[in-house]
Amino acid sequence: MLFFKWSLLVTLFAAVTTATPIEKRHVKYIAYPLEQVEHSSLAKRYELEDFYGYQEGTTRYLTKLKVGSTKQEVEVFIDTGSWALNFPQVGGGCNSAKRECAADVSFDPTESTTFKNLSKFSKIEYGEGNALGRVTGFKLTDDFYFDNGDKLPNFEFTLVNETIYTAGIFGIGPNKNSNVSYAQAAKKAGYINQAGFSLYASPGGQGTFLLGGVDKAKIEGELAIYKSTLSVPAISVTSANGTVLKFPSNLALDTGNPGIGLDPEIHDEILNEVKDENGKISCDKALSGNKKLQFDFGQGVLIDVPYSDVFYWNDKHTGCNTRIASTRRHGVTQNVGIPLIKNLYLTNNFETGKLGVGKVKHTDESDIVDFWF
Repeated sequence: MLFFKWSLLVTLFAAVTTATPIEKRHVKYIAYPLEQVEHSSLAKRYELEDFYGYQEGTTRYLTKLKVGSTKQEVEVFIDTGSWALNFPQVGGGCNSAKRECAADVSFDPTESTTFKNLSKFSKIEYGEGNALGRVTGFKLTDDFYFDNGDKLPNFEFTLVNETIYTAGIFGIGPNKNSNVSYAQAAKKAGYINQAGFSLYASPGGQGTFLLGGVDKAKIEGELAIYKSTLSVPAISVTSANGTVLKFPSNLALDTGNPGIGLDPEIHDEILNEVKDENGKISCDKALSGNKKLQFDFGQGVLIDVPYSDVFYWNDKHTGCNTRIASTRRHGVTQNVGIPLIKNLYLTNNFETGKLGVGKVKHTDESDIVDFWF
């Protein structure tokens, strides 16, 4: 009997010891400030009236990278729809080489003692059809620095000599190659625990691009979690008139897209509701009241997009334009961009291949944690 009691005590002690949680590893993340910029401010900044990919009514997300031994700051557009990094060299041609790229988006490799020319020509294409944009240059490596002085050594990017755009593209989509994936490189260097990103934009046009973590304080309720990269099987969108329009295909969430590309049938239905008797978009119909589109992502996540984010007065203030575009073919993937993304919290864990979409909560509070999904 004594032997049984001792055995039981040992067994219980072992069970308690086994159940004791291991100390949680320290959360590691890299935070970049995000700036939401409109066409008007971009045009003013780059002294352009109109330029490819950034026409009237468009919006982009900007952040800054510190590059080379002298930590040159280079502004780049954040693009979830691609994975490569490129930016112009000093003297490079922007906007189809119609003019020299601006200084704040350009990099001078002669000022860095750590850059290496890989002597490989690079051509990158974005979009398709009439929206196809090409970027050409040469592949290089150099060190990238964070605000605390840490560096990402020998990271590969394309130094652009000619681009259709007005700034470089910071592709943050999933890629397993740590030589070209910024998130994978940061993980390999030990600066984050898991490769992936999160995006938050405030109503004031500021926000945060996070590598390696999720800011739970910026999420209202629960995330809808998908086994996916950036293409999700959302359920439907409801117009301001209450018409529920089922999605025939996935939504690709792409910050490189300044508009919302929807199936032709859905596109036509939404626009027909705000057109006047002449078939033109009526600002009185589109912008009066508190009209909104409501996207149903399933799993209890509903995202509201105000009509003021998808309809706007034209530059001459003579009528209304729209940021909603047609995919032209029924059933193909619908590429949706910033007008929707600015109204949700987006996070993607590359390690598990899972993506989270949630209703955004605008607050100054922050609670950054590791990916849990």
